[in-house]
Amino acid sequence: MKTDQKLNFNFDVGEPKQKNNIVVFFLSSKEKMKDELLTFPYAMKNNLAEVEEVNKKGFIGNLKLSNKSDQKLLVLGSEILVGNKLKQDRVVDETVIVPENSTTTLRVSCCEKNRWSPAVSENISLSETLLFSKARTNNADDIYNSKYNKADQFRVWEDIDEKFEENETKSFTNSIEEIYKKRRNNVEEIVKYFQPGEDDIGVVIGIGSRLVSLDVFSSNTHLRDYLPRLIRSVALDSFKKTGYKTFLKTTDVYKFLRLIERSDKRIYNGTTGSLGNYLRFNDNLVTGALLTLEQKTIHFYASLKELSTPPDFKSKVA
Repeated sequence: MKTDQKLNFNFDVGEPKQKNNIVVFFLSSKEKMKDELLTFPYAMKNNLAEVEEVNKKGFIGNLKLSNKSDQKLLVLGSEILVGNKLKQDRVVDETVIVPENSTTTLRVSCCEKNRWSPAVSENISLSETLLFSKARTNNADDIYNSKYNKADQFRVWEDIDEKFEENETKSFTNSIEEIYKKRRNNVEEIVKYFQPGEDDIGVVIGIGSRLVSLDVFSSNTHLRDYLPRLIRSVALDSFKKTGYKTFLKTTDVYKFLRLIERSDKRIYNGTTGSLGNYLRFNDNLVTGALLTLEQKTIHFYASLKELSTPPDFKSKVA
């Protein structure tokens, strides 16, 4: 997918697919792009990336990331790093591209506020889910409005505390990972249901009859790598078994895209040690960012802000 500053999209929107109250629209493109970037999950699984504290004392807002491969590395905003190698679990603030065979500082936020402990093992991994969708939205909004392009750590903690109350879950260290573990069985039933086609490069996900988020990648491979995590992120926000059919249609997705086009926009260069350029957008209805490299879309994320309760279903699934 290629786009200019006016965000002229060239993908097709598929018909909605529904499982329980989660609704998915796949976005497809006939344009084939070569996979030149490794995804973070693949790199971590195959020991091609290493993450550690920036020094022995550590710093809440930064981690050191080494790309040990001969390919560029794609790290998605809202990916969660867990394990006792870190002083506390962290969530990535924003999508970045790390050059091949290089080390950079990764901007992160704490998502386990009651732990700050010395490394007791080499155990570190990526969570199977991204940060839940409401917190993803708030982070994008805060980065746009921040002088330093940084998420608001206190709002991250507030969102997590609220999610623990909603799910009636307890955690000694307030690790967001505990919420996913509690809901895992129900969520995985939804994840397995949605399978992208070979031309799909993106997805719009809704809850009930309200659209939540949009993610578009440079290739079908990247979508397949991240789709399960994207669905878990939304399902963690509002999972409900239902026999009712959504009112959402493809026209709602196009309305979503028009809101993005009309929003306020700012252009930024990538941070030191990373590649690409950002086009961030934000207003009272939508927020998100487009990351490009050599004028090609690498990751495009958008979210509708929560302004009202999703409408009730009125027609049952046939």
